[in-house]
This record gives sequence, structure tokens and C-alpha cells, in this order.
Amino acid sequence: MLILAKPKRIWTVPHFCIFMKRKTTVSRDLMIKPTRTSFGVEFLFSEGILRFSGDSYPENSVDFFLPLLQWVSEFVTYPCKNVTVELRVKYFNTSTSKYLFQIMELLQTYHAKGNELNITWFSQGNDDDVLETWRELMHELDLSFDVINESHV
Repeated sequence: MLILAKPKRIWTVPHFCIFMKRKTTVSRDLMIKPTRTSFGVEFLFSEGILRFSGDSYPENSVDFFLPLLQWVSEFVTYPCKNVTVELRVKYFNTSTSKYLFQIMELLQTYHAKGNELNITWFSQGNDDDVLETWRELMHELDLSFDVINESHV
């Protein structure tokens, strides 16, 4: 779990608090347990893996996604790191899609510098609408991704 420290400014995110400082240290993993309204997140620095799971329609998207954006922003400053993004997502709302776009945009820039980026959507078979939204986001960023249908596995 990543806990960053700076006095006076606190953002509360489900299951943990982050105290923001000027420069994040991403040499550690970032883990967020899923809630009824927010993704489970597993960002594993040493392995270059970013995982999202569950649903996302948080009441305050900024509080939830700001630490994720900061972590990814810092992560992509490390050269020659291969990145794997895995999504086991059932539903996300419009504000979540905006933040996912920002995260993927950072990774797209990183990929454009010659770093490997692998994106996999694990489909449960009943996520056609949200998968279509994801396809649109990836198309806009000109990123390819794989779909693995887990309902038939």
C-alpha cells in the first residue's frame, strides 16, 4: 500500500488516506480494495502491472482517481519499463471513463517512446456496453488491446 506524506492536505480514498507531497514515490505498489462503487486497483511497480477490477461510479471521482493519476504520471518517468494493463471491469460511469482516458493517455505517450504496452480486457460475457465504451477510448488513443472472454474459459 502506498501512503504519501505531506502535512495539511489530505485526500481520502476508500480504504486508505493519501497525504500528498510534491514528488510521489512509485517504487512501491499501490493497492486499493474494491468497494460497491469503486474499482479495486492493483498497481505493481516492479512488475509493471496495472489492474482494475469491479465497478466504478464513485461519488467523488477526483478523490479516487487523483492518486492513481499521480502514481502513473510518476511511473512513466522510469525508462524501459514494460507495462501490462488488465481490466476485469463490469461497469464504469462517464466520470470514470474520463479518468481512465487520462491514465491511458499517459501510458500511450510512454508507449510512443518505445516502451512495451500490453492491454487486456477480461470479458465476463455480459459487459458489451462497457466494452464498447472501452473500445471507443482505445480507438481515440490509437491503442490496441486484447479481449479474453472468461465466460467461456
